[in-house]
Amino acid sequence: MAKQSGKATAKADKKPEPKKIVVLTPLIPEPLAKKIFIALAAALLLLMTTISHQYGISGDENFHRMYGHHIVNFYKTFGQDRTAASEVGADSLMVFYGGLFDGSSAAISEALPSVNEWNIRHFINSVYGWIAILCAALVAVEIGGWQAGIIVLLFMSLSPRFFGESMNNPKDITMATGYMIAYVFIIRFLKQLPKPSLKTTLALGASIGIAMGIRIGGLLLIPYTFLFYGLAMISIYGLGTLLDFSKFKENVWPSFRYVLLASVFGYCLSLIFWPYALVDPISHPLKALTIASQFPAQIRILFDGQQIMSTEVPWFYEPKWILISTPLFGLLGLIVSLVLPSVYKKENKALYIGFLYFTILFPLGYIIYKKSVLYDGMRHVYFVYPSIIILAGLTFNYLINRFEKNMKYAVVTLMLLLMALPARWMFANHPNEYVYFNEIEGGIKKAWGNYELDYYMNSVKQCADWLKANETLKRKNGQKTTIYTNAVAPCNFYFMEDSSTTGVGYVSYRNRCAVDADYLILYNRFVDRDLLLNGCYPPEQTVHTITADDVPLACVVKKEDKSDYLAIEAIKKNDFATALQLLEPYCAKYPKNDVALMNLGLAYLQTAQTEPSNVQKGMNALNASLALNKENPNAIYYLSAAYDMIGNKSQAQYLRSLIGQ
Repeated sequence: MAKQSGKATAKADKKPEPKKIVVLTPLIPEPLAKKIFIALAAALLLLMTTISHQYGISGDENFHRMYGHHIVNFYKTFGQDRTAASEVGADSLMVFYGGLFDGSSAAISEALPSVNEWNIRHFINSVYGWIAILCAALVAVEIGGWQAGIIVLLFMSLSPRFFGESMNNPKDITMATGYMIAYVFIIRFLKQLPKPSLKTTLALGASIGIAMGIRIGGLLLIPYTFLFYGLAMISIYGLGTLLDFSKFKENVWPSFRYVLLASVFGYCLSLIFWPYALVDPISHPLKALTIASQFPAQIRILFDGQQIMSTEVPWFYEPKWILISTPLFGLLGLIVSLVLPSVYKKENKALYIGFLYFTILFPLGYIIYKKSVLYDGMRHVYFVYPSIIILAGLTFNYLINRFEKNMKYAVVTLMLLLMALPARWMFANHPNEYVYFNEIEGGIKKAWGNYELDYYMNSVKQCADWLKANETLKRKNGQKTTIYTNAVAPCNFYFMEDSSTTGVGYVSYRNRCAVDADYLILYNRFVDRDLLLNGCYPPEQTVHTITADDVPLACVVKKEDKSDYLAIEAIKKNDFATALQLLEPYCAKYPKNDVALMNLGLAYLQTAQTEPSNVQKGMNALNASLALNKENPNAIYYLSAAYDMIGNKSQAQYLRSLIGQ
């Protein structure tokens, strides 16, 4: 018993070892990190503005360009010209967008008439993109210091989709810019509570005004501010004290009035840039917010190997795009950040980290809940993307600071290796950075035929530049050189200076054989998936192709052999014998033209009365066409007619049922 008592006494006398305190030491001292940050930010601004003119006119830009000039006219006429505030005509949907970016771009273009307007717009767009990147990095600075800011600055700069669209996306990049500016000042405002400065308050209000002045989605920044202001005040005073109305004037009102000031100031400021809202400051912004949550656009899109309508996207549309479009450093950093809440709580940063998570989860959750109309990949959630990268950057920054010297370099090495992957892509595929897919998807080669690639027509500019540099565009026999394209809006501008010798017209990919074209410029959007997978794009007679990692984005076709077109003209005249003479050698030479094969099958069927064997030849041609593209409704219908001709009524009816007949 005595022995046991001695052991117990010894155990009791033994003092517990003190917990080891983790000292976080940055690899780069703060003063030096600040200088590096400023130098990198300046270099990035110079780079982005310098290369901005190399990017194409995107699909929506001309609507924004016209809207911008209508906005300028609204102010020039002191509101007499209300085209920019009218829900009819060319601006029937554009009026729901704020006018800050478009109006200022148009005003600068009108002040500099000798400078190419698209170059001006892309220059300004690149500045907006740079500001978004800079402010995302400044959010990281507010939370984690200048070293964290450097990491986020690099991560954002090496985000191919965000970087690429910073040059020519006037919708989504500019909205992200407004949000990022606001996030900087929301964080600063929260850090200053319970006594925020008037300077920070006015800056927060101005940032809300800028965001709303670009798109109505900026209105959400007001409830964001109120929500996290409330959470911050609870953490300072406790819920009981805040609910004690007798102490409201003492504890709450001094800061709450500043939240009100920022909100009202921001709302009123946004009206200055937005004619539609200016003429009706309450109902029009609310209507725009309703329209924005369920935008009335029905577009055929390619997603996850299926061709669907934008009104029918699955709930995981945006999460899947984020998963396959975000560089691995962003995804890895975000995942690891999920195990660090206790760390941020100890550092009194939990509220700011929670804010970043909220700015990701709430918009995505709302989009899923509302079943919003979505298309064009992840561009509708570009205002969410920087929060992912900020969290990832803060995670890597913490790991660098947490470990000893050798491990610090190990983390930095990992980070550099992960950054090298998108960096290689961006360097190799400039200026088509934005068609990037990460290693989870297997890159763009695995995405081919499964997802949209160049949905914004960026690569079409390279086709137009090549065509003008390498082909002679001049009148022949008194006729203009004809260029047909499925990207007609930008091509009209690319060939505007050549309009005396060149004519530009629209044609869909399915109807490419039906036009008398000297050249075709065809980008790969809206090309049937089967045609992509079966090697039917680029089509025959292609003389130049724009690629990204050897995947074709757009092409120039020189129509030296127009037999497919001439055959269609013969069919229109019921001259099927001539059509056969034209199509038989053409299809033998070019066996992957589903349209030519379809017309060959039709011509065979129409001549079957004099040549009974042509029924089988026609069925063979139609089956060959459908083997390339099973979604061609005309080929299905003609094949059903062939089955009628041979007496197989059940198969004929089955085929017609496939196309709703």
